[in-house]
Amino acid sequence: MRDSYWLFVISILIMLPRIVSEFLFRFTSLRVVWVFRIIDIFDITLQTLSLLVLGLYVYSRYIYMRGKEYSMIYLVIVALLIGGHMMHFAANALDMHFREFLNEDPESAMPSSAYTLLHFIDEYLSHAIMFTALILMISMGSLAEIRGEPKSLGTLDKSLILFSGFILGSGLGISAVEASIPLYILMLAIINLTAIAWYSRKHRQKVGHHPFTLYTVTIFITLILSATVYMALFGSQSPREFIGSFIEEKLKLLLTSSLVYLC
Repeated sequence: MRDSYWLFVISILIMLPRIVSEFLFRFTSLRVVWVFRIIDIFDITLQTLSLLVLGLYVYSRYIYMRGKEYSMIYLVIVALLIGGHMMHFAANALDMHFREFLNEDPESAMPSSAYTLLHFIDEYLSHAIMFTALILMISMGSLAEIRGEPKSLGTLDKSLILFSGFILGSGLGISAVEASIPLYILMLAIINLTAIAWYSRKHRQKVGHHPFTLYTVTIFITLILSATVYMALFGSQSPREFIGSFIEEKLKLLLTSSLVYLC
């Protein structure tokens, strides 16, 4: 399959499960299966699978032929990505179990030290590991691709790659604000973007002749811009709460209008 098609599918795989689960199950009575939120089930299954697909795609296309040392470093980074994702799932699932299942504030319901540990793992440590590993993983794929032969990309391929990068970059930018460490993630994206630009220039390669590098650069630029614009407009307000309250307000308005019409 063409690189542009792969990158489009991967972007949709990463973004769609979270969007679908948030829209379908956050505002309905069908939220929990046993003690798990349906949103968390989507997160631990489909989200994990999509990250693995991205990791395996980059490894098979660009990393595998670059030697054992490069491959080992890459595999350690992928392991950190999945480990950070699992860590965040466990901590966030426990926090939200208190809030949405038991209707209690975990900060007051749990011992102080236990909640501090849970909050640190959920909001800071897991996010730092996940974003660091994800950005480094993508960057390693891009740097490995630049060392290979350039490709001639048609208008359709370039458009699809730019669109795919925009989708994933926008989602990651909003997630960076949600992750409570947006400045660290922005700095990391800027450093890696600069490294890719310097490496491309050093090897006299054009970004537009390397599909995954074009995809990576689009992701980083969109991440930086979307996170910066959101923080400029709304400050540090949680995107999930902001978007969620907006949707909930519109749903209530729609329901009220429907009842008035029926009566």
